[in-house]
Amino acid sequence: MLILLSPDICRHIILTQDQTALELLENWTARGDEILLSAITYAELVAGALQTADKEKHMALVAAFCERLDAIVPWDEAAVDKYTEIQLQALAEGIVTNMNNAMLAAHAISLDARLLCMNSKSFAAIAGLDLLELAQNSGKSEGD
Repeated sequence: MLILLSPDICRHIILTQDQTALELLENWTARGDEILLSAITYAELVAGALQTADKEKHMALVAAFCERLDAIVPWDEAAVDKYTEIQLQALAEGIVTNMNNAMLAAHAISLDARLLCMNSKSFAAIAGLDLLELAQNSGKSEGD
């Protein structure tokens, strides 16, 4: 199984070193799942790090985190096509979607990956998304 990480779960792990969450990712890796980062999420992490007072430190944290993952996946034509579908559907339904969330969801769907996040409400309106939510303060995922 492919598991794509959302920016909120990445920031949570990077900033708190949540051992339970790290063990969950390690367990998935041990059973053969691939833990991936979308280029969209990577861009958000880098942009966030570059906005801090200690850019070097935060970029080093992002780099160290990314080294532990299986891959940073480029945003490709299939993701663009799925994103277009999501946005057109949202427009037809009169729903305003967060562009980065829609792009990330489209990437997960195009890869046939599960998206691990801290707040599933951000993605609730996106049909076809296989979503996992990490229960805050427990490190357990709902839907696993």
